[in-house]
Amino acid sequence: MSINHDIRNLLDIQDSNIHFATNCVNQRLYKGRMSKFITAKLTYTPECCKVCKKENKDFSIIKNGTQESRISLPMMGVHRTFLLLKKQRFFCKSCSSTFVAESEVINRFCFISNQSKSLVTLKASEAQSITLIAQDTSVSPTSVQRFINQFSESMPKKFNDLPKHLSFDEFKYLKGRMAFEYINAKTGTILGILPSRLSRDIKDHFLSRYSYAQRCAVETITIDMNAGYEKLIKELFPKAKIIIDRFHLVQLINRSMNKLRISVMNDFRTSNGADQKKYRRLKKHWKLPLKNALDLSFTSYKNFPLFGQTTDATVVETLMSYSERLKVNYNLYQSILTALKDKNLEQLTEILEKPLVEGISKDFKRSIKTLKYHLSSIKNSFLFPYNNGRIEGINNKIKVLNRVAYGYRNFENYRNRIYLHFALKRASHAS
Repeated sequence: MSINHDIRNLLDIQDSNIHFATNCVNQRLYKGRMSKFITAKLTYTPECCKVCKKENKDFSIIKNGTQESRISLPMMGVHRTFLLLKKQRFFCKSCSSTFVAESEVINRFCFISNQSKSLVTLKASEAQSITLIAQDTSVSPTSVQRFINQFSESMPKKFNDLPKHLSFDEFKYLKGRMAFEYINAKTGTILGILPSRLSRDIKDHFLSRYSYAQRCAVETITIDMNAGYEKLIKELFPKAKIIIDRFHLVQLINRSMNKLRISVMNDFRTSNGADQKKYRRLKKHWKLPLKNALDLSFTSYKNFPLFGQTTDATVVETLMSYSERLKVNYNLYQSILTALKDKNLEQLTEILEKPLVEGISKDFKRSIKTLKYHLSSIKNSFLFPYNNGRIEGINNKIKVLNRVAYGYRNFENYRNRIYLHFALKRASHAS
């Protein structure tokens, strides 16, 4: 087997017009770093002239020297790798013009191999900074971002149609700046990202990209409890039903319960020994009162700090006995939690509509008022299986990309990185 074949396999170069000589690899310092240089020649007999397109007959196109290019390749081992490619120059007798041999290894007028570009896009699918990708691929950070932008812009856009089920949310990308995104609630495909979550900007986006018929075809839209979205959805998507994400419903009452626990806990922050014990217990075991009462064990004994050997239910019962106000709010919290878990709209409506007993905290009253306002959307969350889980997961990964990059000044670069990252991730999972 020839040395040309071995080197092609090693470098993953399949162009048979590139020829490698013996002792073609050497190492030397280049810009202060040890680098590998591989010498090769690109030559062939052209079928026609690249300029006048006339066919090569009777030696109408002749060889006319070479032109050497230093091409960046993916790193071999720990050293930067360059291909010193001598490209054959040709002279056309028909039009008296010259042109240079071309190869699939590298694009015309470019000095970075297509392999390096592919490696950049693959690494962009991971949570790595642009600078780190540049170091791993031996190209500049500016070139890395340019390749990401080019690849992202070449991907098919989702402006032709809208799925039946959408999901809306926002994420922070700069200090005091929130971006809006919407995805396919069924597949998790990102459909669009806007640099602003203002209603007028969102409205302009959908009106300019989707027809009235396309917007009428949307059946459900899942959101958090952002009141601004509800008004906007009714205007842009007249036939869509609004679904409030169930996680945000639980989070709402969860925060109210936790704020009250902290308030009661601080009441016991005194010099009295018994009160100090209650304070420490309420502070240490803050998670147990937030659990669904049905998930608490009455039979499984464990060692709890400040309590000794006992059960979950006993710990919660003891904590509730410290304050009548805490107990009243806990009972309300558990009743709402059970109704949400069972998707029992009738039970939830009854809890929200009946007069509140004395001792309910201001935060809980505010939460009850919010739940009443969103009751029709909560009903849809019981009827449809969609939630904001996918878009929240996407947001978490977006925040990771922003953190490893130490932030993005240019929103377009940030958006292109997000599009590329999730497109390649989806493709890798599909394969």
